[in-house]
Amino acid sequence: MNILAPRHDQAAAIRPADRSEITEISSLIAAAFEPFRSHAPAEALRLYIENSRSIDERWDHGQVLVLDHNGRIVATVTYYADAMLDGPGWQHGFAGFRTLAVHPRARSHGFCRRLVDRCIDNARRDGAKAVGIHSAAFMERACGMYERAGFVRCPKYDIYASSILGFDRSLGDELVIAYELPLMVS
Repeated sequence: MNILAPRHDQAAAIRPADRSEITEISSLIAAAFEPFRSHAPAEALRLYIENSRSIDERWDHGQVLVLDHNGRIVATVTYYADAMLDGPGWQHGFAGFRTLAVHPRARSHGFCRRLVDRCIDNARRDGAKAVGIHSAAFMERACGMYERAGFVRCPKYDIYASSILGFDRSLGDELVIAYELPLMVS
């Protein structure tokens, strides 16, 4: 089945997810990260995917958004008005997002950028001084898109996957690189 084939005559829309969609979103996340299996240490990526699919654990701290295209969820992201609720190291006043995932059959349609833009708009609305995000260097397309959106590398917030996922570094570790987008606060 073509994920982009219309079920209804609907445009792509970003909306808050419903708890009843957690299983569907979790499956989308697994599919989105599957192509990276050969790019990262196996244990680090397995735990990252498991952590990313744990939507219930972040439901009350962030806003899980989905991009619905023709009646199907094709992308997701979790937005945090306070990035400190997402994890290590962000300063007070930063907003953030995590687990930006687009189904592999729905890539190259601008869905990722639309979700990033929504998170930036939300951060401005919430009065954040900056948006902070983490990614992996092997996610080259995502990193390039963040840079085109105005994010700049911010190594002082880099962390290792083992420190956030709690595994032995000797199993293979991955540097999780940080980006920051300063916002104009009026």
